[in-house]
Amino acid sequence: MGIEEVTSDRFLNRELSWLEFNRRVLEEAQNPSVPLLERVKLLATFSSNLDGFFMVRVADLKRQIQGADHAIGADGMDVAETIAGVSATGRELTALQHRIFLEDIQPLLAAEGVHILRPKEITEVQRRFLEEHFHRNLLPALTLLAIDPGRPFPYLGIRSLSVLVSIRRLIPSSLPSASLAVVHIPRHVVPRLVALPDHASRHAFMLLEDVVRLYLPRLYHGYEILSSQAIRVTRSSELRLPRRRVENPLGSIEENLRGRMMGAAVRLQHDADLPAPALSALLEELGLEPEDLYAGQGFTTFSALIQLYSSLDLPRLRDHPQSPLPVRALEFGAARRIVSSVPLGERMLQSR
Repeated sequence: MGIEEVTSDRFLNRELSWLEFNRRVLEEAQNPSVPLLERVKLLATFSSNLDGFFMVRVADLKRQIQGADHAIGADGMDVAETIAGVSATGRELTALQHRIFLEDIQPLLAAEGVHILRPKEITEVQRRFLEEHFHRNLLPALTLLAIDPGRPFPYLGIRSLSVLVSIRRLIPSSLPSASLAVVHIPRHVVPRLVALPDHASRHAFMLLEDVVRLYLPRLYHGYEILSSQAIRVTRSSELRLPRRRVENPLGSIEENLRGRMMGAAVRLQHDADLPAPALSALLEELGLEPEDLYAGQGFTTFSALIQLYSSLDLPRLRDHPQSPLPVRALEFGAARRIVSSVPLGERMLQSR
């Protein structure tokens, strides 16, 4: 039997098999017998898993491509074929994730009184709340970055949410002006889902990028806002420690950890309506290929849904808590270990 027959029949591609394993998470999210909030949590888990997959495994594949590694693995696939397969399967699973949420889970959440509102759907009370929230909590955390030939392309933080804004100066000027800008939102500074005041029987939220869009005219005075889309960059985050002995191992680890924050881009998630010229500019500046693009429909990433799961006190939509069952054999074994740890002299005195 030839090598080709052995590899094709008996080996699976590691990366593609991992994606197929993660498909099971989405299948559980589709299962109507699973409580609704647990299905929401599964969607968030799928996104978190995919983040780690791209930051480590896909980043390693890209590093092999840059090193002109054309070796064929035991599965019969080379690196380029693996990347193509990862892109096709990843896009398929991401599209399925969006369909599950938008067509299935979101309507069920609305039936339970849980709503993710768009700016046009909020009440006057909610608008006043967002006004204060924006100026007190959100505005100090935002970083406004211009994109033009006179400035280097801004650094987009790893897995941080940004809003790409197309702008046009209202008053004509002979001076050059930017047509693209980025509103960068640091991770873990403000919650991705903003809880809004509402009736006692309703739970209302708004996506952070929608709150930013609502107040873009206040951020760019003298400009017309033509369009705005959410984007999110995933970067290489593999920890590569030197194989040779180093004098300062702790310093080497610290240097590697700092370098992870500035890793090369490996994926760009973006709203589906991102204009083609802006998309081309992002591809060029980030050094990405079209296969690295992942368009979304309403949600740039679902990992923030874990916040929705944690903030809703709705036990009927969760798994019932499981009480541990006593196992007499294990309890007896634990008791024996406790007795055996007592010195023999003490046990003899206790027996008297």
